[in-house]
Amino acid sequence: MDRFIRCALLSSALVPSLASANLVDDSHLDLTARTLYYNNDTRGAVKNQPTGEQLGQGFILNGRSGYTDGPIGFGADMMGMLGLKLSGREGYNTATGLFPQHDDNSAPRSFASARFALKAKLSKTEARAGFQSLNLPVIKTNDGRLLPSLYRGYTLHSTDVDNLVLDAGFIDRVQGRNQSHYQPLKATGKASGFSSGFSYAGGRYTPVKQLELSYYFAQLNDFYQQNYVGLTKTLSLGPGKLKADVRYFNSRGNGNEYGGSVDNNAYGGIVSWSAWGSTFGLGYQQLTGSSGFPYLDPGQTVEGVSTDTSGGSTGLVSESPLSKFKTAHERALVLRYSAKLDALGLPGLSFNSSYVSGSHARASSTSGNQNEWVRTLGLSYQLPESVAKGVTLAWKNVTYRTNITGTRSQDQNMLVVNWKFGLL
Repeated sequence: MDRFIRCALLSSALVPSLASANLVDDSHLDLTARTLYYNNDTRGAVKNQPTGEQLGQGFILNGRSGYTDGPIGFGADMMGMLGLKLSGREGYNTATGLFPQHDDNSAPRSFASARFALKAKLSKTEARAGFQSLNLPVIKTNDGRLLPSLYRGYTLHSTDVDNLVLDAGFIDRVQGRNQSHYQPLKATGKASGFSSGFSYAGGRYTPVKQLELSYYFAQLNDFYQQNYVGLTKTLSLGPGKLKADVRYFNSRGNGNEYGGSVDNNAYGGIVSWSAWGSTFGLGYQQLTGSSGFPYLDPGQTVEGVSTDTSGGSTGLVSESPLSKFKTAHERALVLRYSAKLDALGLPGLSFNSSYVSGSHARASSTSGNQNEWVRTLGLSYQLPESVAKGVTLAWKNVTYRTNITGTRSQDQNMLVVNWKFGLL
């Protein structure tokens, strides 16, 4: 597909009649420089496993063109990524997800990639072929390390109908957040085979103001198929706003079921109240069925085989940095609090926290009920433009405790300096 995209880009450059002011004037080019320090302590759960401590520098060049004139407009996007290893154990790459991990556990000093996509637009409907960055309940990219994960495939996005957003797509490859090349698809975990593709379709409908209904269908060939139904409602309450977010996933096996038999229902909901710059959230989630919750994993892989560090993201209300709370029969209580501290005379400073406690998890038919919990604390500070425009400093601390079979307790700290600035 990359060869096709390069040829198409070259062909478009040789056809001046398609060029227009909008193609250039509506183009954007920005660069993000991200410095990340990562420290992960596995609490002695893994024999002879040293603390994962690494420092890296990432660069993300993101270019987006406008569209040519005419009933159907054409354009192209590109993304260039470079990751540099600044420090860490020589000759050994602990499973941090920052850098590629080879079979001998070594990590290169640098890794890079360049991705392209063609796009066409008719009215308010856009079609893309090439790299994809997606954020839907059934498929998500992950940007939690130096570089973001990416998918490759074809997508449609339409807002032609008032109050209705439609999405559809087919994905055939994934590039993990610590990889420089596309790899085959699979669900999270170590499976016996790979998928020939992931397809999805659905949308979001807003029948009245502040009420949104959503439905999506997804299928990872030879792994699982999934139906998602969601509802969000926002209303005024006292000095603030109350938001209810209800989600339901129905997941069943598909084809060869390389990841094992799939039979899962995920019921979840969270109620949030926002006022005075603060947001309080209380949620609950329960899984039923004989298996855990399945999802497409664009995380850390070695030649298409998932390792112990997963970089996948889900649409579950229990989503947390070190656990998804996705084990069969698991119940999760969710507490969240975030605040913008401008009112305290600290403009640009934000605080976020969460506590998720899981119980009744059954990793196997003989494991019995097991438990886990995650506590997350984070601070983010955006520097004033007079000091440095587009610079954000962030710290995140995650504590994870578990006795679930196949998992391990961890303490995680991340320090990030993010600098984003426009070049065009």
